Amino acid sequence: MSAKTVAKLPPIPRSTPPAVGPTITSRSPKPYQGLHGPTYQISQTRHPLPDPQSLKPFVDTKSGSLDTWPAHATAQATAKPSLPSQRRRSTPDSILAIQDAEGDPNTSVVPKPKFLENLEVFLKKELRNVNGGRGGPSDLRLQAYREVFEYLIEDFKTYKPLLSAIKNEYELMLAQQREQIRELEPLKSMLVTVSEQCDQKVMALREQERQEMVDLRMENRRLLEKIDGMKQEHGALQAQIEKLQDEVAAEYLKYRDECDARKLLVSDINDLKYQQEDYQKAQAGGNQEVEIKEDPVKLKIALKKAREDLTDATQRLNEMIANYGDVVPRRDFEALQANHNKLQEEMDTLKADHSQLMEEHDTLLEVNKQVLTQRDEFYQELESLKRSATPRPEWDRCAQVLEGGEERWNVIAQDKKSDELVGILLREIMGDGVGFEWFEPRGMGEDVPVYLRFEDIKIRDRKLSKSDALNVIREIWMEKSKMESEREEPSSNPEAMDTFVLRYMRQRYGDDKTVADQAYNLHDAIERFAPDDEQFALFKGVLNKELDEHIYYQQMELLAKLNDKLSEKDAAEGAEGKLTKGAFDEALREAFDVKEEENVAALVQAAEEELKAEGDDALLEYQLLFTEDEEGNSGPFLTKFRQQEKEEKAKYLDQIRKETGLEDEEEIPWGKLRMAINVIDAEIDKHHMLRYLAIAFDVEQDQLAQSTPQTIGNIMLRFQKAAIRRVGKLNSSELE
Repeated sequence: MSAKTVAKLPPIPRSTPPAVGPTITSRSPKPYQGLHGPTYQISQTRHPLPDPQSLKPFVDTKSGSLDTWPAHATAQATAKPSLPSQRRRSTPDSILAIQDAEGDPNTSVVPKPKFLENLEVFLKKELRNVNGGRGGPSDLRLQAYREVFEYLIEDFKTYKPLLSAIKNEYELMLAQQREQIRELEPLKSMLVTVSEQCDQKVMALREQERQEMVDLRMENRRLLEKIDGMKQEHGALQAQIEKLQDEVAAEYLKYRDECDARKLLVSDINDLKYQQEDYQKAQAGGNQEVEIKEDPVKLKIALKKAREDLTDATQRLNEMIANYGDVVPRRDFEALQANHNKLQEEMDTLKADHSQLMEEHDTLLEVNKQVLTQRDEFYQELESLKRSATPRPEWDRCAQVLEGGEERWNVIAQDKKSDELVGILLREIMGDGVGFEWFEPRGMGEDVPVYLRFEDIKIRDRKLSKSDALNVIREIWMEKSKMESEREEPSSNPEAMDTFVLRYMRQRYGDDKTVADQAYNLHDAIERFAPDDEQFALFKGVLNKELDEHIYYQQMELLAKLNDKLSEKDAAEGAEGKLTKGAFDEALREAFDVKEEENVAALVQAAEEELKAEGDDALLEYQLLFTEDEEGNSGPFLTKFRQQEKEEKAKYLDQIRKETGLEDEEEIPWGKLRMAINVIDAEIDKHHMLRYLAIAFDVEQDQLAQSTPQTIGNIMLRFQKAAIRRVGKLNSSELE
């Protein structure tokens, strides 16, 4: 159908002339039987109509025209064009206003259907009554549009069901949205309350931290003032020391002068004495008895000299009293200096603690932010769980049957859901449990120790205990010492410990997986226990080629020697396995003949403490001193022995360094080093001397004469790695 065509219903056949309105007939309408009546054609298309007999009078027989507005508007009127800049964005109210402005010459006069005009007039009137037609969306504006839409639905009978269904669906959706908004209102208020509480807690924490910062700043300021005072005091003491040094130098010059004068005076007195003796002999030759009397000249000279000495001594005494009355004695100065050093160390410690506290404070701030975020998440999760959670199984019962017990279960089950816990139990049954730690193989690189060179092997971290690790280390030492003793020709360069460990484990366990498991777990135990245990530290040093393995053999020989001496004393007293304190002390002195008195006394005290022997009559069960507890920890006696060995070695090497009088970068020949060792250790034998010199210059003993001078620093490093200890107790000064 074109936009200009006005279609009309065909006229109903009548016996009377046609009229404008419908005619009333006395016939009763026939029932509707379909479109079997007349037809009409529009655009070459025929449209059938129902039988005129079946149409209702005054309802279906009324004819008229179909209005196609606004499709035909372009043929009736033409709007005046306007510039693009004069166009405005249209709104529903503005569109209605433009359509009603009939007096405006710029708007096109386009006829509208009457029903549309009535609806627009009604809508404008209602909107004008609602806040004068201004404002945004509201329920009153919606009600106006709702009424207009209802009028429109009532008028369109054919589309009324569909339009009513659309309207009802919109109404239901609006009601649902209002209900949801009503339900969210309490949550909004609760969110505001929780936010206020969080802000209050944050403000309280900030206030507390602010006070702590103020206290720390005050403490820092006080320490700085104390440091300044100590620096000033140190400067004053330094000035006094310089003054005393100058005065001592002056007094020393005076002493030299007095000493020279005294020697001259003694020489004069001797000359006078010889003259007097000659005179007396001359008189005796004349056979004259002369009474021997004191020479008055000599007495006069002696009296004069005594008076001068008295005057000089009195003057010097007065000068000393006047000059050194306010001088601090040396022992007081050393005490003050020690106190100053102690306070300096405390200040450094406090500075480090302050820096650590600042770092911890920053960390706590970050943790506080994370805790706040987690708290909100946990709160939401809690609310969700309150609505949907079910009772949890008693998962703690699994700790009774799993490897590792309750401690491991708490670790692997922390923050796990029920589904995840079921998966953990299944993996435990399959032998691949959660919570086990695994080592990452280091590969086959040259920087990897020989006994750790494995790859593509899954190695479990078994967390070896201290006692288990010590048992493995003792077995390795036994096999190593046994191998070295079976050699036909002892060598100064035995097999490296890391290579031996790998060979020993392969011989014992066979497959690479077990060897890798044992090697990595032993390495982990050594790294964990070496800082606190001398046995682990010594084995680690030998394993990393930082120490000589003969240090271990040397300690074992000393302990075996001590055990033999104690056994001899025990056999002499009845072989009861117990010794008196006196016998124990004598055995220690015989076994450790080079130890100082205080070191022997310290060992006796450690033995008494370990055996809990109180009183002078208490007996010592000396065999218990060589045992360890279940965890592999040595007692105070063995711990003190190993500590003394390290300290005595360090002291011995320091004495050798000081005797050479050289710095680390200065070189020393082997002859001069031998002289220094002879001075420090006068009782050393030739065997030990040659071994020490060979270690120092890194040559064989028969090649010492061809060795090149070495720096004292390198020599001390080699001595620290080797089994070096004092052979005799005396030094050269004690032999005189």
